[in-house]
Amino acid sequence: MTRNNPFQFEAANNLSAEMVADFFVDDFNYSRFLQSRRNVFLVGERGSGKTMALLYNSSRIQKLIATRKDKQSSSEVIGIYVPCNTPLTYKPEFELLGKFLAGILSEHLFVLSIAHAIVTTLSDYPSALADVDQARLRSEASTILATDLSTETPFFDSIRLFLEGQIRDTQRTALSRELGEYHEDTFSFASLVMPLLGLFSRNIPALKESHYSLLIDDAHALNKYQRRALNSWVAFRDHSLFSFKIATTQVALNAGRPDPGGSILEGHDYTRIDLERPLHNPRTGFYKLAEQIITRRLRKIGIEASPQQFFPVHEQMRNDLARAEAKVEEIAVEKYGAEKKKAITDYVYKYARAHYFRERDPKANRPAYSGFETLVYISTGVVRNLLEPCYWMYEQARSTANSEESDVLVTVIDPSIQRQVILEKSEQAWRRLKEQLPSDIEDCSNEQGTQAYQLFDALAVHLRQRLLGPGSEPNATSFTISKRDSDAMQRLAPLLRILQAAQMLYVRSGPSKDEGRREEYYVPNRILWPIRGLDPHGQHARVSLPSDELWAAAQSGKLPVPRWLSGKEAGAGTRQADLLADE
Repeated sequence: MTRNNPFQFEAANNLSAEMVADFFVDDFNYSRFLQSRRNVFLVGERGSGKTMALLYNSSRIQKLIATRKDKQSSSEVIGIYVPCNTPLTYKPEFELLGKFLAGILSEHLFVLSIAHAIVTTLSDYPSALADVDQARLRSEASTILATDLSTETPFFDSIRLFLEGQIRDTQRTALSRELGEYHEDTFSFASLVMPLLGLFSRNIPALKESHYSLLIDDAHALNKYQRRALNSWVAFRDHSLFSFKIATTQVALNAGRPDPGGSILEGHDYTRIDLERPLHNPRTGFYKLAEQIITRRLRKIGIEASPQQFFPVHEQMRNDLARAEAKVEEIAVEKYGAEKKKAITDYVYKYARAHYFRERDPKANRPAYSGFETLVYISTGVVRNLLEPCYWMYEQARSTANSEESDVLVTVIDPSIQRQVILEKSEQAWRRLKEQLPSDIEDCSNEQGTQAYQLFDALAVHLRQRLLGPGSEPNATSFTISKRDSDAMQRLAPLLRILQAAQMLYVRSGPSKDEGRREEYYVPNRILWPIRGLDPHGQHARVSLPSDELWAAAQSGKLPVPRWLSGKEAGAGTRQADLLADE
């Protein structure tokens, strides 16, 4: 991490154990599930905090935290961190084989990596083997592994070395494609991991009551055979000895059908936790989480300012927004009467910021996007999206500090720097959307990349028209898809998946106006909006757009202009956008 820059946003795997322990904000509803004996799916796109949460609950970090508190580390729950985004996972040997051998080989490699993580973690508990009959332990382990373990190395290390040899030999055999009867010597979860855990529980008193929490990170990187195997293990009903905590992306999440059949059910076989937060205003959990994240990082470098003080709002914009709010309140009082407090408050909430944007001189520069609250909205509920602009703002502030010292401490980020970085990141996002999707996203053709860009370009124009027009809910920045024509949806679906994989689009669930049902709605990454002159704060409302119009926009780059927006009266056949307040 650059010295004195507290807003490191690199992948959690690249952080030291000390930094993970320092920066992770515990609890916020889901920590108790990660520390439980239930199976848990952590769902969120890259940067939402999945890896950080798993690492924090791993044995290595929990032991460090206990040491800092001068406490004895507990072995009641032992977190076994198993990364799936590794060179071994991405090796394509299984593609050379038929389905039967591919499935066996894939599970074999996966369970070897899990067992390797288990014994590597337990090797950090050397005192656990004190007063244990290690000869008997090695004998039983040798039976499970069908090999004679070395007596010249510590017990757990001897198993680790055997597993590493198995991984090497498996890759060589697969590459040779001379498998013969090799599949008869492979391991499954039931023949390797479960017997080993049972062995440790029975024969090592210090681990007799231990529960093993298998922290499977980046499960979306597993191949299809490994995902099916993992689902079948999740379906196992006995959680007394082990449970799974599985991190995956929303795009890749697929409960699937476990082998040899059946299904896994949310609430019955596992608990699902969504790490992306749909609401970002100061009353919500994500805003409070963001406050704690930024506060903790500021304290780490000796800054006592609050996030709001460290990232202040531009004074002119603050004053202009206050005037807009006062003006809209006058309109609301005239419209509803002074006694209708709730109606007035709602009206001001819906129209005050829109009034500010509408009253700006068309030739004026883009607004002075700034302030901690704006940064929270721009994050779209993803932690890394919050930290990245903060990082570059801090670097820019250091560069303009007129100091020869490389470790100059920045105590406040000037609003002009905030605006500059926000607009730069917004422009970069549009450039990536326009030019880089085919190279960044697997199976995205040049044509699909162009269509995805044109769809969002048309959407930005539409939302800008709404913001400046006379319609209701002008600050809506999310959308639902209505009139789902099967042909249009079949063509749209790949584009939506590409945009989601690129983290330009987030798919969330909210209440529908239809008899209390819930529906999927789509939230474009709000970093896109500043360079287009839109308000990233938005509102928790969404505009309904027909599937055929969205597909037409992907082809032409244009959405129809609503008649109400062009000043014509709404009549037969006119589509007035349906909007729904979110929870």
